[in-house]
Amino acid sequence: MRNGSYYSRLSGRIQRFQCLHCGSGFSSQTFSLDIFVKKKLPYRQIFSHLVTSSGIRDIARLLKVSPNTVNNRIGRMARQAVAVHSSLSAAISLNEDLVADGFESFVCSQYFPNNINLLAGKESQFWFTSDYAHLRRKGRMTAYQKKKNRQVQAAFSGHRRSIYRSFQDLVRLGLELQETSRHSSVTLFTDEHPQYARVMHDLTGDERQRIQHLRISSKLPRTVRNQLFSVNYLDREIRKDNSDHTRETVQFARNACNCMERLAVYRLYHNYIKPYRIGKKEDSTISHAERAGIPAQRIASEMRTVFTQRRFFSRTGRLSVSDRLIWLKGISTPLKQVADYLPAYAWA
Repeated sequence: MRNGSYYSRLSGRIQRFQCLHCGSGFSSQTFSLDIFVKKKLPYRQIFSHLVTSSGIRDIARLLKVSPNTVNNRIGRMARQAVAVHSSLSAAISLNEDLVADGFESFVCSQYFPNNINLLAGKESQFWFTSDYAHLRRKGRMTAYQKKKNRQVQAAFSGHRRSIYRSFQDLVRLGLELQETSRHSSVTLFTDEHPQYARVMHDLTGDERQRIQHLRISSKLPRTVRNQLFSVNYLDREIRKDNSDHTRETVQFARNACNCMERLAVYRLYHNYIKPYRIGKKEDSTISHAERAGIPAQRIASEMRTVFTQRRFFSRTGRLSVSDRLIWLKGISTPLKQVADYLPAYAWA
């Protein structure tokens, strides 16, 4: 019920309420994406720059705020993106095969490479999830680089999420998606990475019957006819549109959690806003999510409030392991001694 109001310099008159069940008080700001902000910023403008390869400092200079403020707003949008994706992807009845692969990038410096595994629909290119794994630096190094590499790896005592664990979570999600399919099994296409074969070998007999594994050489031409086209396409788009992963750039990610938050925001753009194809008229009017089977009306309903109405962790549907880690800032950054700050309202 209504329980008075108060005045805010930033938002004007704010209505207060009291819960009839538990008696606790709250206000209309509780349901706003701008809860506890000191300065309102245009989320749509930040979103537009973020998915077109603008760096954090570029956006900060444009809006005349600090980079930390921009990262704060991106974190809010990332939680929104995770919640919207969880809600909409639950409506999918899988009617296609799956494709998985990883692309390599780095955080902090090239001494800390990472592998981000992607799971996508083979025909729709719908991006189901992405999962982060730390790697050790490999390849040719000078004597000085080898020495420094030993030092920084010894100093990095954070939890190392392996490619095996990362791909294992993707396969579990694939099995969950197969349960929504009308077919008795689904095919998962990957390249010939040995860790992928290990994960598939360790599945139970029933799981192997439900998800078939086909390995494709990564040396084949990356054309539309390639069975791995979906993840090759995502790899190209991420490299092109996300400044954290543009090749040979100074705009690399400094924080692993922030890196995955930006990818979550970009996934929202790729799945629910970007046209499925540009060229064919019939494909330029639908999104990848619509091609995967999500009704356009449901997408429009969620997207209408994504930049205004706050989503709650306790009211969000089942999240994948990766999305839960993104929401709760649970990915360790190399050499960072203190865990990333998670606002108390993010738990609500």
